[in-house]
This record gives sequence, structure tokens and C-alpha cells, in this order.
Amino acid sequence: MPRRRRRRRRRRRRRSGYRAVQLSPQLHQAISDEAQSLADLADPLAAIAAVGDTFAALDDALAQLALPRLRAVAELRRQGWSYDRIAAATNLSKGRVAQLAKEARARRL
Repeated sequence: MPRRRRRRRRRRRRRSGYRAVQLSPQLHQAISDEAQSLADLADPLAAIAAVGDTFAALDDALAQLALPRLRAVAELRRQGWSYDRIAAATNLSKGRVAQLAKEARARRL
């Protein structure tokens, strides 16, 4: 009897620390609109270049979004909070809190 191969359902790779959280409706719509405009590009080379440019722009935007969290970690550390206490209060790992604190110190926040 031949063995049947199971089809594995491919899961999208997610970034480390992924959590299912909703974006604001405005941000979700803006990303959907941008994705559609990229999908509408007829030239494959232009599409590849445009997606790369969009990812670069998103990297810059994500860096801006990270600043309030870095400032908050720096403030809690100034108040004497330990990495363990911040981790427990924020559901971040202790290692991630340490990384954020180090980044905040490097940026002198």
C-alpha cells in the first residue's frame, strides 16, 4: 500500500515575539492601499524595486514607533525598576528588556 503524504499547511513566518494585535483602522487601511498599489505595478522589476523601497521606508517608520518604548524603559530604570520587574509588567522577556535598556542608554534617552 503506498504511503500517503501529508500536506503540511505552511504557516507564515512571524517576527520573534509576534502577538496577534490589531492595528488602528487607519494604519491597516494605509498598508492595504500601499500593498494594492504595489500589486498593481505591471513591470516585475519595478514591483521588486518598489517593494524594497517600501520596506526601507517602513524600517524608518518602525524606528520612530520604537522611541516611546525605549523612553519608557529608560524612565522605569531611572525609577529603580529591575529588568525582572519590567519584564513581568510588560510581558517582555528579561533579555528583551535588557536589550531595550541598552539601546536607550546608547541613545542617551
